[in-house]
Amino acid sequence: QEVRPQNCPTYNKGYKNLKEFSQNGEDFCKQVTSILQQRANLEINYSKGLQKLAVKLSKALQTTKKNCLVSAWAWVSEGMKSAADLHQKLGKAIELEAIKPTHQVLSVHEKKKKSLDNEVEKAANLVIGNWNQQLKAKKKLMVSTKKHEALSQLVESSKQTVTKKEKQKLLSKLKKSTEKVAKEDENYYQKNLAGCATRLKWENTLENCYQSILELEKERIKLLYNNLNQYTQHISVFGQTLTTCHTQIHCAISKIDVEKDTQALMEETAVSSTENKSEFLLTDYFVSIEWKEIPLMGNLIHRLSDAFGKTLRAIVKEISYAESQKITAALMDETNLKLDLLQANSYKLSSVLAELEQRPQPSHSCSNSIFKWKEKQQTHSYVKISRPFLMKRLENVVSRTSSGGQRIPSSSSTGNPLPTIIWGWFCW
Repeated sequence: QEVRPQNCPTYNKGYKNLKEFSQNGEDFCKQVTSILQQRANLEINYSKGLQKLAVKLSKALQTTKKNCLVSAWAWVSEGMKSAADLHQKLGKAIELEAIKPTHQVLSVHEKKKKSLDNEVEKAANLVIGNWNQQLKAKKKLMVSTKKHEALSQLVESSKQTVTKKEKQKLLSKLKKSTEKVAKEDENYYQKNLAGCATRLKWENTLENCYQSILELEKERIKLLYNNLNQYTQHISVFGQTLTTCHTQIHCAISKIDVEKDTQALMEETAVSSTENKSEFLLTDYFVSIEWKEIPLMGNLIHRLSDAFGKTLRAIVKEISYAESQKITAALMDETNLKLDLLQANSYKLSSVLAELEQRPQPSHSCSNSIFKWKEKQQTHSYVKISRPFLMKRLENVVSRTSSGGQRIPSSSSTGNPLPTIIWGWFCW
């Protein structure tokens, strides 16, 4: 059965809100286009009818003696022809300059939005899939660890009661069991690390798709403005007979401000800048107090120490090649998340180790952010990490970097980071 993460981040909420806003604008755009098409049809049909009347009047004038009155009616006929030409040009102009471009833009937008939705769904499925893979791998590891412990205890208790051959057979089983547990442990660990990558990819995909839809909305606003502006320009040529109607429309158009509309779009669709909590699974291990696994705990902490050092060395190397402040900020943001997770995992392991060694529990700021969640017969641990909107996070990183408030250790200081950095943080 598929298990989904516990919360719905603001990332996803902001993206959905923008999509609803965009859909509303698209529906309005389609309605306006449909009305313009009907107006164009009316203009063209009216032009055809007016042209026929002009031709009839012209023929009637040809069979009538010429006089001042007939000459005046001739001007009426020419006026009908000119008016028919104006109405036909207006109808064609509406179709060519407003309806056709709008259909093209809406078609492109529809394909683009569908593609963006597919990207978001694919990235979200990766997060959900990894989440469930972690739970399955953990369950498998827990079962194997319990069996391994039972086998270890059997070997220990039967040393004096079994034959040499039976003892060798038990030791062989114990060796295979040890290899199996180590293999499943590595698989579980790698899936837990992959959770960070899939989450980052999902967040980046939402951010990129959010920005893409925002650009589409800006384009649509400008398109509607251009259509309205061109429409009024064509209406203006009808002269005094359309002055009253045109004045009302012109008054409304004179108040249009593209920049103001764009600003309103940004305010209505902006994601809250307040900090949001994202949840990440922590590694859990089956530990028996009677079976004193203190050396194993030390190995686990040492592995996190190596991961910490590798992360710092990687970020120092990548930042040295970064070509812009924005890239540097993104790298530092990614590293901060990885280090937060390493801190949480290390703190959790150090707490367990302190309990095994009957020492006081270590203290750390992340202790209040770690929670447990029960599912059937298992208890899972997860940590809540503050994850503001990506643009806000990058602004904060750039601000701290510019003011000297955040420094990345040099490569020479990352050789053995756990004792000097993490252990100090944990107040061992």
